[in-house]
Amino acid sequence: MTTITEIEKLKKLKSVSDDNYEYLKKIFDPDLTNLLKKCYQCARCSGVCQISKVQKFTPSRIIQTILEGFEDEIINSGVLWDCLMCNSCLQHCPKDINFADIVRIARYKMQMKDIQNPGRSIAHKGIYPLMSEMMSQDNMEIERPLDWIPKGCKTSDKGNILYYVGCLPFFNYEFEDSLSIAESTLKILCQLEKDPVAVLKDEICCGHDLYWGQAKFESFIELAKKNVKRFEKTGATTIVTACAECYRTFKIDYLKLFEDFNERFEVKHIIEYIYDKWKQGKIQFKRPNKSNEVIPFTYHDPCRLSRFLPKDNKIVENVREIFKYLKFISYDFKEMEHNKENSYCCGVNSWTNCNERSKALRYKRLLEAKAVGTKMITACPKCRMHLICLKKDYDDFSSIEIIDFSEFLVDMIKLIEPNQSIEGK
Repeated sequence: MTTITEIEKLKKLKSVSDDNYEYLKKIFDPDLTNLLKKCYQCARCSGVCQISKVQKFTPSRIIQTILEGFEDEIINSGVLWDCLMCNSCLQHCPKDINFADIVRIARYKMQMKDIQNPGRSIAHKGIYPLMSEMMSQDNMEIERPLDWIPKGCKTSDKGNILYYVGCLPFFNYEFEDSLSIAESTLKILCQLEKDPVAVLKDEICCGHDLYWGQAKFESFIELAKKNVKRFEKTGATTIVTACAECYRTFKIDYLKLFEDFNERFEVKHIIEYIYDKWKQGKIQFKRPNKSNEVIPFTYHDPCRLSRFLPKDNKIVENVREIFKYLKFISYDFKEMEHNKENSYCCGVNSWTNCNERSKALRYKRLLEAKAVGTKMITACPKCRMHLICLKKDYDDFSSIEIIDFSEFLVDMIKLIEPNQSIEGK
């Protein structure tokens, strides 16, 4: 009853439509204590908190304050704008308390009260979240240029396989070579699919940054509804993306709004797509050049693929199975000190917290990468952008090449003909 009453108050304050009111109830619980009751103050969350390594931030104390009845003090302080939402705390919580969800909901409440953090603005003048909000509007028509599509790739506005590009075309205006991820991913799909791959001119943002970063739930809901309609028009049954954030959003967050979403659409990260083809014996990995030089490389686990997925999701292990197999073509995979669910965060979530403190985390990450290899692979466009950004500030890291998973493998994939044996497997 309390939850309904609180949401009704929000509906009046925010003029939420009746339709979105029902969706809002699925992703918003106004009583934070409901999500924290199981906590017995072991303080493990504070011990593993990544941002606490570079500034004062104590999740266990925040939780205790809320449980003692002082939620308003936490909300009014604005302290939860500082959380990286990397979910390291969840990995070590004996009661599986999702602190990132607490922060997400608290940020929505802070939005309601217009409580912003005056000491920090959203990175890049807030242009990217603003673009996402604009796309959620009914009167906004989107037409993206598709001139980046590689020659020879057959695409259509309909098809069984839909490649969801994400915001890469927009990032490319400011972050060089962002479209290389899209080009590499589509090359892989077109090489392995007989029928044209669906790529949409009117594709819009998945809403990840509005959901997690700015907590603008109404805009997120509108984007989700519009996306589902677009997906249905394509006739696609499988959605492939190279973005860790898009993957998490479709795989988990859309399911909260649309209970049958994963029944209608199978969502795959390009890692899973390649892994499945490999295990089905449809592809092999080849050396992209004639050199026999052994190339040491490592992998940076994005938060959304390592700490924001259900425990039965095997993508963390699948990508490593592929990497370890590459020893047959002279690629030497080496783990960084912090890996898998214990991986360091790149320090920037949803375009927030891009500051000197989060840069310190990236610096530590690149030190680990330099210690084990000359190539750092990741599977999140934003991790790639932020790590490259820091690399440019320090000559010590000039030897490290930072590339996306799709860019790394695009020239290594060989289609297996029927009855052809697979070497080394």
